[in-house]
Amino acid sequence: MPTINRSITTMTTLRVIAHSPNFESFGAEIERQTELNGASVYGAIRRLTERGYLQVTREEPAKHGTPRRYVQLTEHGRELAANWGVMRRETLAAERLRRIADVLHLPDGGLLQRAADLLDEHAPFDSDFDPAALVDAILGG
Repeated sequence: MPTINRSITTMTTLRVIAHSPNFESFGAEIERQTELNGASVYGAIRRLTERGYLQVTREEPAKHGTPRRYVQLTEHGRELAANWGVMRRETLAAERLRRIADVLHLPDGGLLQRAADLLDEHAPFDSDFDPAALVDAILGG
């Protein structure tokens, strides 16, 4: 049973990071969002980091105690999140648009890049932009 709980904790931790802006978060924020205990969250972060799915991006000094250490999904981490089905559909569609733009050698800032950026934003969309329709057109729905 502990292995199942560890796997669920790892998947839940990965999901929170995959849904965070810039695929970056920190332990206390993951605890807050999931209500998992700190030991479980930090164990999952350690395992994901050791396996190359996360990388430490920065540390912020703490007022009390341990500094806040931010972790971010690596390319392998994003692949794992997609394979486990915990990545936002909008992010998967945005990454596909960026790959298409790369293959076509389109300049940065073009229409495909802008559409990808809109899908990746974690803010409300303009009324003229229907992200669900774009995601369905890219990924199928």
